[in-house]
Amino acid sequence: MLRRAAGQVRVAPGGIYAVDFGAVLLLADAMGALTPLLVEVLPEIEPIIVRSYAHDRD
Repeated sequence: MLRRAAGQVRVAPGGIYAVDFGAVLLLADAMGALTPLLVEVLPEIEPIIVRSYAHDRD
């Protein structure tokens, strides 16, 4: 589910700065993967996702 949601990000002129939690949670719900664990983990992995996009840009 997280791989499919990887494109659900917020972008500004300086690059990606956040994950669009609303879009990710809607996608998870549509996939039947919306769980309390996902809701708890998402804020913890957000910085990892954002850093990976920044690393790919370099």
